[in-house]
Amino acid sequence: MEIVLLRLDRIGDFILGIPSYRALRQAYPKDHISVVVPSFVAELAEACPYFDEVYVFEALWLFPGQSFTRRWGSAWKLISFLRSKKIELLFDFRYQSRLDPLVAGLSGAKNRVGYDLGWVSRFLTLKVLQPEKGSHQIVRNLHLLREFGVTAVDESLELWTHPKNLKTAQNRTPAQELLPNVSRIAVHVGAAAPSKRWGAESFATLLYEIHAQTQAELYLLGGEQDMAFVHEVLDGLRCPVVNLVGKFSLLEIGAFTRDCQLFIGCDSGTTHLAAAAGVPVLCLFSAANEVEVWKPVGPKVKVLTRHPECSPCRSHECIRTDGYFCMDEIKVEDVLEEVKTILASVPLG
Repeated sequence: MEIVLLRLDRIGDFILGIPSYRALRQAYPKDHISVVVPSFVAELAEACPYFDEVYVFEALWLFPGQSFTRRWGSAWKLISFLRSKKIELLFDFRYQSRLDPLVAGLSGAKNRVGYDLGWVSRFLTLKVLQPEKGSHQIVRNLHLLREFGVTAVDESLELWTHPKNLKTAQNRTPAQELLPNVSRIAVHVGAAAPSKRWGAESFATLLYEIHAQTQAELYLLGGEQDMAFVHEVLDGLRCPVVNLVGKFSLLEIGAFTRDCQLFIGCDSGTTHLAAAAGVPVLCLFSAANEVEVWKPVGPKVKVLTRHPECSPCRSHECIRTDGYFCMDEIKVEDVLEEVKTILASVPLG
């Protein structure tokens, strides 16, 4: 049987779907399971042992600023691709865009499962009502499967790195003398939107204070799109920091952080990645999203956030005009105390 999953969204969305992929493979151990993902998620999908095949597709209707023609053209291109396959069962996990259930419904699959978003869902064979408000994204993904009869008892995350990922990351890290009994801390400065990012000055102050009080080795992580911001962080910084922004792939970041005692980051796909890798994570979570729905999860995850009256704004940039910004309310001293508490509980080496 041919089973296809539509997973067209971001890195964090893919990672929070891992318990669902595992449950589906356990339910259909001998069937052919494929997933459709955007290019920036393909590396993770190809490493996932629960998929037999990975298709890469950029769903332009999910990108801001796209014209009506490009959005619908992209949707029809995916529909045509799916209809060329002999799909027995298709799942679409998204519920944020009305084009999603329409694409799934017109896919030509015999069984088409997705969330009920009104008339655009009329072509689905199983229209699933959204779960209770405030449910975490992992629960929402599993809810879709459960309504089809696939159940799961394990909601834990996992990450599939290879020794070569760590080796490559180490080769790209500047050689330096490693001091004994010193903690290694990875600090990810990226975020999917300005509304989710901590300030450059706050990051710089935190880095300085961590080094002054713990002597920890500090490694900055991020994507190529974060290079301008990291220069703001490093400008005038008076402590040693290894800048690795833009140098690692996703799996290399996962392997590298497993060699660290702590990962610090904002609400981003990379923070979810570190949580999936089982690393102690300190997440600085913006009020732009519902923390109970989107927070990174794991036994070693600590989330710092604030709950202003404007939360959740779901805005790309803060829409307040009174000078208030929720991420500014996460103070350096509060983060520093959590860092010291976590390091005190994490063994070295």
